[in-house]
Amino acid sequence: MKKISFFIAAAAASLMASCAGDDKGKVVAEQVIKEPALTAPFRFHKAIEVKPGLTFDVLSWGRGSESSGSFLILRSDSTHLEYRSTEGKLDGRVEDAWNMDMDSDGNPEIFIQSKGEGEGSYLNLYVYEFNNSGSAQPLKFPELTAATRKLYRGMDSVYVKDGKLRRDFPLFGESDPAGKPSAGKKQVEYSLRNNTFTIKEVENDTTRSK
Repeated sequence: MKKISFFIAAAAASLMASCAGDDKGKVVAEQVIKEPALTAPFRFHKAIEVKPGLTFDVLSWGRGSESSGSFLILRSDSTHLEYRSTEGKLDGRVEDAWNMDMDSDGNPEIFIQSKGEGEGSYLNLYVYEFNNSGSAQPLKFPELTAATRKLYRGMDSVYVKDGKLRRDFPLFGESDPAGKPSAGKKQVEYSLRNNTFTIKEVENDTTRSK
């Protein structure tokens, strides 16, 4: 009886070791899976699904320069088999792209965020609203005031809070070296109505949501 118990225990231990080995193999396999790399002239790609059957693919592309190029917004409506494209000139490198409906009119707005290189590493936002037929309307993103621009050198943080778009950036004194601001921080909030942006300053708030 002892021999039978020993063999059963040994078999169970062997089975557990085999399963553990299989699990380890699966974990390793998951770690090495990567998204296909973009090939030139493309530099950035993000698929944004607004709703089932409606996807916007945002791409940037260009040869010969890392600080300029163009962007593409490919609208795929697979429900109605309608496909359209929108393109524009790009300043800087695309850092992110996302969808919002800031004015709650049912039409998605596609935001493309880019940043320049070196001293021109300032925020650029390209915004397009798409109606139900797929037509794209560019929305002009407001500039900072002249007084704020004198203290602005980039280093922006952009995020969404309570359905509003917010933007933080440090303020630089005239003699501040690059990357070392000393004049505090500015936080602004953007709203959208009738396809026109408005901007206002807000109190410092560290609570964020993506």
